[in-house]
Amino acid sequence: MTKHITLPRKVDAEDRLDTLRWVWDAREDPEVLRRCASSAHTWLRRSAAVCPGLPEDCVERLAGDADFAVRLLLAERHPSAPPELLLDLYLHGTHRAAGSLTSRPGFPAAGLAARFADAPDPRARVLALRDPGATPELVERLSRDPAGWVRYAAACDARLRVARIVELLEDPEVGSAAACNRALPVSEMRALLDRSGVPGLEDGSAP
Repeated sequence: MTKHITLPRKVDAEDRLDTLRWVWDAREDPEVLRRCASSAHTWLRRSAAVCPGLPEDCVERLAGDADFAVRLLLAERHPSAPPELLLDLYLHGTHRAAGSLTSRPGFPAAGLAARFADAPDPRARVLALRDPGATPELVERLSRDPAGWVRYAAACDARLRVARIVELLEDPEVGSAAACNRALPVSEMRALLDRSGVPGLEDGSAP
């Protein structure tokens, strides 16, 4: 059935628009979604971007859309959002939601250390710690980063040598992260509890 709806002539980048109901109702219909994804109207493309049944060719098309909201909605909602789109929006997006894209399943990990360990932006440097190939030496270097939240992320990293984790326990900005590092030996956990005045636990019990 042909849908008749009056759309505004122009959609501004900052306009907040609900997903068009009839597009959502057709969220598994590839032909309807293809027409919406290729539409000149931004509202139709934004509505298509949130639909899980969006065909892969349309995913690629909308990943390069000129409208930031189209790209962000695709990144937030579509299970096959391209990893490089997620990375680009995280690094360059100004919307507060861009920072949460690292939790998306498709966010890249491999190779980030080589790409970003020496980046001038701490938002980029911290990504190096997501790389499974990041070396303990790199993790330690980032544990001394001038940006507190880069040090915080490094303090949580189990690849960090124990001596450095212990040092970071005294850092007021990142001590709580170091205390949660699963590589911290039980003996050090107990010593930390003792210094904090927490009553001791029975021998052999977990802290």
